[in-house]
Amino acid sequence: MLKHLPGMVLILITVACSDKSSVEATQQAVKPATITATQVQDMVYIGAGEFIMGTDEVDASGKSEEFGFNEPLYLPEQPRRRVNLKAYYIDKYEVSNADFKAFLRADGRFNPAQLQTIYERLHMKSDLAPVRIVTWQVANDYCRFLGKRLPTEAEWEKAARGPDGREYPWGDEWKPDYLNAGQGEQDLTAVGSFELGKSYYGVYDMAGNVMEWTADWYEAYPGAQYQSPNYGRKHKVVRGGGWGGIGHYVIPHYFRTAYRYNFDPSKAYNDVGFRCVKDT
Repeated sequence: MLKHLPGMVLILITVACSDKSSVEATQQAVKPATITATQVQDMVYIGAGEFIMGTDEVDASGKSEEFGFNEPLYLPEQPRRRVNLKAYYIDKYEVSNADFKAFLRADGRFNPAQLQTIYERLHMKSDLAPVRIVTWQVANDYCRFLGKRLPTEAEWEKAARGPDGREYPWGDEWKPDYLNAGQGEQDLTAVGSFELGKSYYGVYDMAGNVMEWTADWYEAYPGAQYQSPNYGRKHKVVRGGGWGGIGHYVIPHYFRTAYRYNFDPSKAYNDVGFRCVKDT
């Protein structure tokens, strides 16, 4: 379902160019930009306090074995518990192609020809669509450049789920018209296109369009009995359920606010983008 490019995308792109200094510069850490460090435009404030994280649901249907899922349904999300977080800001929208192009231009490491190559490699035809095909490190660099950071898994889930433990960002019932899940849509949609699909806090596209990198490694929750072979410092948690492309078989389970994906952070995926958070 997902296409990926191995390694750090920007490094691969500049390696294809002849400028050796560009290759070396790409491998250096991105320095935060002071001019934007205090901006909270298009961010949503999430107040301090508790929220319900995870689930106690069980797969009584046996679908995990029937369909050969790589993880049993629900078990990686257990146990359900209350988590207390400090206040923070989170991007109202997924980072768009226009946002990411502005980052690349401001970073100053690429000439116009190289920028055009990057735009083509990342399929950045629509400025309003969410950026994708970026590795975890590239997403992390983008957030740091703006004086922000990637959300923790708990911060992401609270912003998506609200304080009342919603199954989906909009409520407890599956609403296929509230998100871009690759059903009627033939491509990614502009960020913020689904007004009815926004979360309790007013955050858009926390289900559908692209899945999103988080800051955390894929590990067992405190008190969990299930131990996945994928746990450990090898996969990063990805959240949100993404657009799967034409003909994708939509399974509502994967768009739940508690569902946990785990992907190789060194690879870039066709269905994975990100958003940032900022401390108060």
